[in-house]
Amino acid sequence: MTGAGAPYEAVIFDLDGTLFRGRTAIPGAVDAVNRLREGVACRFLSNNGERRAATLADRLRSFGFTVEPHEIISSADIVIEYVAGCGRRKRILALTSDELAAGLASCGHEIVDSADADVVVIGVDRSLTRERMVRGLRAALQGAGLVATNEDPTYPAQDGLRPAAGAYVGFFRGMGFEPARLCGKPDPWAVLTALDRWEIGDPSSCLFVGDNLGTDIAAADAVGADSVLVLTGVSRAADIAISPAKPTATLTSVRALSWERILEVAEGQPGCGAVARRGRES
Repeated sequence: MTGAGAPYEAVIFDLDGTLFRGRTAIPGAVDAVNRLREGVACRFLSNNGERRAATLADRLRSFGFTVEPHEIISSADIVIEYVAGCGRRKRILALTSDELAAGLASCGHEIVDSADADVVVIGVDRSLTRERMVRGLRAALQGAGLVATNEDPTYPAQDGLRPAAGAYVGFFRGMGFEPARLCGKPDPWAVLTALDRWEIGDPSSCLFVGDNLGTDIAAADAVGADSVLVLTGVSRAADIAISPAKPTATLTSVRALSWERILEVAEGQPGCGAVARRGRES
């Protein structure tokens, strides 16, 4: 799985804000990732709860990344896997994207638009109305389990930050209901589920790369892995000082993540000022 002398079994990349923003790839990201693939396994773990792996693979390939669907796992994929493991066919109120709802239906579950549901799945629902929120509340009051794609408050889009799944989870928390399962970073169960699907047995053998201290870097911290924060998305260098989870290193962009830089991170040597250890930006 790894090239000769590789210090990590795999490099786990975030997507939004790390490799692309909206409809534009981060400058230099395509070349950097494609070069790294020659020496180490690259995998892609996204908190995108609207899109599944095949859709995200198509998007990455449209930018020029060399990637296959099996190398990508999104929080939408993890939701589907979790619900499939909950036993019999479920009646699901999907406050989510159509793509996630269709994925759940393809597994044999019944998608309902009423309070008569066994499970309420919460994600980014661009058609959310007050009436659908009322159905979600009443389903929860009747004992439906709550499953959320993730609890990201925002995500970076082409025109700036937009509300993410955490905003929708907040509606339910405000009404007194907590999701029974979060299916995205930094939840350790979600991260380990993804690594298990990739047959990666030791999380500490991975290097996580992402733009969000609260998700990507916290996920690495939760499973004992090294991490690199890139400053092209949500988090800024000044945020590191107040973040409970600290990156192993910080880069201005993925374009600077060369094979040499990965070796420096693994060995704890900043080198040439391009990689900053424990929060000092280069």
